[in-house]
Amino acid sequence: MIAIGGRAFVGIAALAAAVSAPFYVYAAIGFLGLTIFLIFVFRDPTRNIADGIVAPADGTVREVDAEKGLISIYLALRNVHVTRSPVEAVVQKTEHVPGSHRPAFSKKTTSNERFELSLVSGIGQISMVQMTGALARRIVPYVKEGQSVGKGAKLSLIRFGSRVDIVLPPSKIRITVSKGQRLRAGVTRIAEVSDGKP
Repeated sequence: MIAIGGRAFVGIAALAAAVSAPFYVYAAIGFLGLTIFLIFVFRDPTRNIADGIVAPADGTVREVDAEKGLISIYLALRNVHVTRSPVEAVVQKTEHVPGSHRPAFSKKTTSNERFELSLVSGIGQISMVQMTGALARRIVPYVKEGQSVGKGAKLSLIRFGSRVDIVLPPSKIRITVSKGQRLRAGVTRIAEVSDGKP
């Protein structure tokens, strides 16, 4: 499946390949290669959602701060870029914040364009900040304020490489991942609740 927000890119590349094929073979091959690349980038695979508090994004853990309840995730170009809800919750607030487009692994990424989400759940307030990168120029939200979402529900598409920071209530959870660990959205358990399931 191709993610909503990426289908137009795939369609335009495929159309360009088809139109140029009778006239410019090399151009058609180039557009076909681009189509295959975009299908890979914008793929949206089915996931079997795991128990506990699950990863909101595919990628590699770049930072963990147990005292703050923070887990920061770097999404490389090869990762799936559809983000998911870590628990069952209600979307309390969404906000698009304009900014720069520095590389997602940079320490100055916090000034990048971003999409902020506040979720209210059974374990309390959860904050997610989804940041664009040098190539990721837009975040396509799938949810709106007041909407209820299930655990593993799709929240957005971040186009190309990016970063996702999630802050969980530190007094209610225990983080179970470490720096450098690879995550899969909805599949990898990133934390467990100290007093029951979320």
